[in-house]
Formats: sequence, structure tokens, C-alpha cells
Amino acid sequence: MRNLYKIIVLLMLVTLPLAACTPASAPAEVAVEDEVTDAAPAEDAADEEVADEAAAEDTTDDETAEAETDGVFAWDQDYIAEVPPIMMIDPYFGIFGQSQVPVPYYYDDAVKLSGHSCGATSGAWTIARKALEILYPDGEIPVRGQIAVEAPGAEDEWFVGVFGEVITYLTGASPKTGFIGAEFGQTDDLFVRQNKMVYADEPTGQMPPQREWIFTRLDTGTKVGIKFNLVVITPIATPERQEMGKKMAAGEATPEEAADYYEYWNDRAKFVFENADSMDGFFQITTYQEAPLSTGEAIAEVNTAELAAEFTWDQDYITEVPPDHDERTIL
Repeated sequence: MRNLYKIIVLLMLVTLPLAACTPASAPAEVAVEDEVTDAAPAEDAADEEVADEAAAEDTTDDETAEAETDGVFAWDQDYIAEVPPIMMIDPYFGIFGQSQVPVPYYYDDAVKLSGHSCGATSGAWTIARKALEILYPDGEIPVRGQIAVEAPGAEDEWFVGVFGEVITYLTGASPKTGFIGAEFGQTDDLFVRQNKMVYADEPTGQMPPQREWIFTRLDTGTKVGIKFNLVVITPIATPERQEMGKKMAAGEATPEEAADYYEYWNDRAKFVFENADSMDGFFQITTYQEAPLSTGEAIAEVNTAELAAEFTWDQDYITEVPPDHDERTIL
């Protein structure tokens, strides 16, 4: 339409000089010129209407795209965000003015740390949870830096290091790579995180169900050992499943095979959470030193989910750094 309009205008420009030289006895040509001149605004209006419609369509497309990308992040597997958080106190948050109240630690952050959710990640999370419940009974809130952990093997043996990273995330107990405490640690050992996660110097060669993680609360001496019998997890990790894992990694699985593998893999992690507190022998707990009477901050009568949902950092910038802090679903 815009090209047609340009042709008409060009014809007008050519015709006007000729009309100026035409005798007055030729009104018909002038009438034609007037007709063409009058038609131009109509053509222009039609073109503008088309342009407006196109712009509106573009705007709608932009708004739709923005609406699709402006939502809150959600995992494809709902259970990852539904695991109840563990409330922790970290003395560093207090002295730096970042939080004076217990802070929720979420399973999905452990998933981000590990790179995926699986039977091992969910098992490590549950090992730490069960240990903390014994070290800090009656709803007392655990304190990061107040816990030492003995790992059942070398850090590069089996999945020991993977378990250790998740346990470090929760407890603050770090290997030799942890924070030395600097001037803060010179005043209070709580601020020293280095060497509170101790790995064996050499591989122990133990079978997974025999591996015992030992947790010690440093201010009371309470000590507990946790074993995790992941052999009972179902669906079972068969050789066929392992071969399919290779196929998935190579990008060669069919959509049907991939969907089946997604279900298999995540069902193993969900099995841990669903059976951790009810299946005999799944998690074996040995208390080596009983906990004395609690002297810490107790939250026994407070709903942990509500406490976590109400939590906000004292320093707003912590959650304002892009990407925005994601909303979490708490059971």
C-alpha cells in the first residue's frame, strides 16, 4: 500500500507542471487531479491504520513474551521446593548486621550446590537433619560453627565428598578450605570453620551402608553417629538404568525414555524424604554422648514453616541483587 501511494504522488508531481501549461478549456484534467489529490489522504489514513495495527500486534507479542518470562522460577520437580527448611543460627550474620534471628536453610539450595537432586543429595540432607535434631533437642536452634563432623572416608572416595558439601552447607563445618576465622575466630571459636569437617587421610573402602557420619556439638560434647542405608532406595539402580543414564547424558534417549528416566531418578530422592522417619534401618542412629539440658534458643512451640516464611534479611541488598530472590513453597 505504501508503494502504491508513492507511485500516485510521483504521478502528481509529473502532472502538475503539465497542468500549469494546459489551456483553461481543459477542466477535465484538473478534475482528475483534484480527485487524485483527495484520494491521497484516504490512502495515507489506511496506511496509518495498518501501521497502527502492526504496532499493536508487536506490542502484544512483546507483552506476551514479557509475561511468559516475568514469572517466578519454579522447579520442574515440585518436591525440591517442598522439603521443609532447617532453621540455623550463624554468628556471622549477627555481628555483620545481616540477621539477628534464625535463618532458614533450604533443600533446593543444596540441590543447586550439588548440581542436582538425587538419593545421595537427599540422603546427605537427611543425615544432617537427624544429627542436628539430636545435638539440639527440644526445638533448640542449631548454631553453625558449633558443630564438628567426622566423614566416613576420604573426600574423593565414592560420594563422600558430595555428602560432605551438603553437610557443610548446613552446619558450617568445613574442611581445610574453610574460613580460618581471622580476627573473629581469635575471639570465639564459633567463627572458625576450617578443619571442622574432617575427612579420612586414605580411602576406608567401606560399603555405603557401613559409612557412619559422626557429629559433635562442640559446646556440650554431645556426639551422634548416623548411617544411611541407601541400598534400600527404590526404584533400584539396575545396570539397565545405568546404561540409560549414559544414553541420557549423550542426548540419545527418546522423549518416552527421557520421561521414564526423569520419574525413576526423582522417585529415588522422594523415597528418601518419604521414608526417612518411618522405615526401620534406613537411617541408623547411634548416640555416643547424650545432650545435656538445653541452654540455647528454643523454638519448640513455633511452627518452623511459618518462621521460615516470615524471615527477611536485615540488609535488603542481600535479596535485591539480580536475579531476584525466588519465592519458595513451604509445607
